[in-house]
Formats: sequence, structure tokens, C-alpha cells
Amino acid sequence: MREETTRRGLFAGVLRDKAGNAPLPPSDAPLGVLVGGSGQNVTVRRYGGPAGLTAAAPVAAKAEELPYGWTLRPGDLVVIDESTPGAPVAVTLHRNVHGTVTEVTPDRITVNGQVCLLDPRTLHYEGTAGEPSAKPLAQPLKAGDTVVLECFDNRVDGTLTVHFMRRIRQAA
Repeated sequence: MREETTRRGLFAGVLRDKAGNAPLPPSDAPLGVLVGGSGQNVTVRRYGGPAGLTAAAPVAAKAEELPYGWTLRPGDLVVIDESTPGAPVAVTLHRNVHGTVTEVTPDRITVNGQVCLLDPRTLHYEGTAGEPSAKPLAQPLKAGDTVVLECFDNRVDGTLTVHFMRRIRQAA
């Protein structure tokens, strides 16, 4: 299984420990964990940031608008984007999980041993389709299918929740 945490080129990845788990990001990464908030106004606890800022200092930010009714939850990993004028923006990080489906139920999918939660808002792509479908796939996912999952990574409850799912190949 291959996992990586990315966000539009702002952060290229999180180092892994020997067990393959994602530890806390490096202290100089502009990353944080959403602590709480209301609507677009959120508070983020930094892991690191520009010189002169304390690694644990909370930051008031505007949450990135997410499509299809998704919202940030306390514990979700974010990049703190301070490149635009005004308040910093808490930009969602996603963890990509690539591999073979070993089990799928209505509320979760297991890919090479990594369990990820499914949600009614999870969007599906089939093959190289450019547009997602909110409808179930014509042929339901099953063990042996090859998929790429884009998940929200929540550090509070340790879950990965599938935001987008693309089936690359169906099992024979």
C-alpha cells in the first residue's frame, strides 16, 4: 500500500516511521490540526511555522471551502496558508491510499489492510472519468478491485474518511 499526505504542492509529504505510520510532521512544516470553530472561522494548533512562532501557538484562520457538503472536523490535518492577504487559510490535507480492496461494506473499505470510512457524500470515479458520480457505481466495488482513495486524515479519532474514490481496475 502506498500512502502520502499532499495538498496542491504546498506540502510534499509526511515522513513515515518504520511501521509506516505518519508521525507528527516536521517542526518547520506549515501544518496544524483543526482545534475547533464555527462556520469558516476556525482555530488551528500549529505543528510548525515561520521563524519566531511557537510550534504550539493556536492560529485563528478561515477554513477552506470544501465541495459537496464536506466540512472540516476538529482533528483534521490542515496546511496553514498565509500567502493571501488577510487571515490565514486552513487548507485541508488529504491522505491518498492506493491499492487492492480486501473488504468493502456500506460504511468502510479496506485497502491492503488500511481501513477507511465511507460516507454518503463519498464521490466515485470510474476509470479515467473526468466527472465524479454521487450514484453508486454500476458494478459495486468488491475485493480484488484496484482503487485510489482520497481521504481526510483526522488525528483526534485516528480515522481516514474517503472523500473521493477512483476505481482503476476491476477484479477479474
